[in-house]
Amino acid sequence: MPATGTPVHRASRKRLLAVLLLAALVCGVAACRGFFGQAPIALLLVAPTEDQEVPAERTFHIDGSTDPDGVIVGYEIDFGDLSAVVSGTDVTDIIVHEYTVAGTFVVSLTITDNAGRIGKAQAVVTVGPVMLTFAVDRDGDYGIWRMKADGSAQGAVLDTGDEEIFPDLDLGLRNRIAYACDAAGDWNIYTMTTEGTLIAPLTVDVSQQIQPSWSSDASAIAYASNDAQTPSDTTWEIWTMTTSGAAQTKLTSQSPSWAIAPACSPVNDDVLFVSNKDASGGSSIWLWDASAGSAFELYDGATVRDGDASPAGFDAGMATALSLPPGAGISSPAWSPDGAKIAFSRERVAGGIIDIYVMDADGSDAQTLEEYVEDVLGVPFADTITSDADEFCPYWLEDGSGLAFTRISGFFYNVAVVSFDDGSVDVLTAVGDNIFPAEQLP
Repeated sequence: MPATGTPVHRASRKRLLAVLLLAALVCGVAACRGFFGQAPIALLLVAPTEDQEVPAERTFHIDGSTDPDGVIVGYEIDFGDLSAVVSGTDVTDIIVHEYTVAGTFVVSLTITDNAGRIGKAQAVVTVGPVMLTFAVDRDGDYGIWRMKADGSAQGAVLDTGDEEIFPDLDLGLRNRIAYACDAAGDWNIYTMTTEGTLIAPLTVDVSQQIQPSWSSDASAIAYASNDAQTPSDTTWEIWTMTTSGAAQTKLTSQSPSWAIAPACSPVNDDVLFVSNKDASGGSSIWLWDASAGSAFELYDGATVRDGDASPAGFDAGMATALSLPPGAGISSPAWSPDGAKIAFSRERVAGGIIDIYVMDADGSDAQTLEEYVEDVLGVPFADTITSDADEFCPYWLEDGSGLAFTRISGFFYNVAVVSFDDGSVDVLTAVGDNIFPAEQLP
């Protein structure tokens, strides 16, 4: 039978058939690509990797994630601590998360490409509990110990035949401790890890260097020294140095008055210290203003010691050993984690009971610790913080849950903690003398 239609019609049908076949082929290839295409590759990196104590920030980098045959259009991160999942569209985002409870957490990253395929990656984050670093005399000399904030897991970090006191934990990774030791017959500043290893002397002077305090970025250490001129108890000043002991520089110029007990701010380069210069009583609290490059008196309670106050019986022995100025104590003021408050020891009256006080960072609104906790709770509470026992050496718990301090109990000194949740006071230690709770904040 002869073909129907004209040659033109037959050519048109052929072209249409070719187009339909080509379209089917394209669709088939696309379908195969969708079926056999590669999923995106997720990459999750975490820094820092050291075990920090809560609250601890971790930074998550996901920019190494790729898609071999497409583009990444979204991501989700589950931090493993029951907090909200974070999502976004740009893998160059740098994600920072703060862990507020201790534990080991599995972090999960899910990325999605433009074809709806997904890639996954995981990482493990370990965060330690809030710890207290303190000095203990349980065998005839002081050593550096640590314990959890509930008083458990007490153990020595460094406890030799020498005296090791004034511990201070670094403000960054919280894996190093600065302290003062009389190993060479004179007091000098040392650092070590929280495991008691890598001990390094930072000062080697034939004078007294005590009370180290890490700067906010853990790049420097402030300390008290009587090396200003000829070592004596009237030339105490605040000094600074790098964390390797280099660039030792006198910060204050209080002479002929003295300056001791530095405390570096957790939020900037300011430094609290205690001095008898212009003090109405035995001492007052001063602030080195880093932006101005000068110091000024921040708080003077009048007729009493402020900032360094500690029991007279304790001071008598320590002052002799440390060559402290006459009438000076061994306590130091302490910043709150956010730098908004300052806790310090203060005599109620000259020569009287010593209590913990709290004031604003500008030196205003000073009140007893008990009054401060009542303000935090909004209601009075039954447990009494301010007692007839001397309380000194305050330290704020880094997670904001309370404040630790040293309290005399009978013939011994113990570390106690007041809770900001209910105002309860727990004495954490019960053996020997336990002083200088210390762990400064970022």
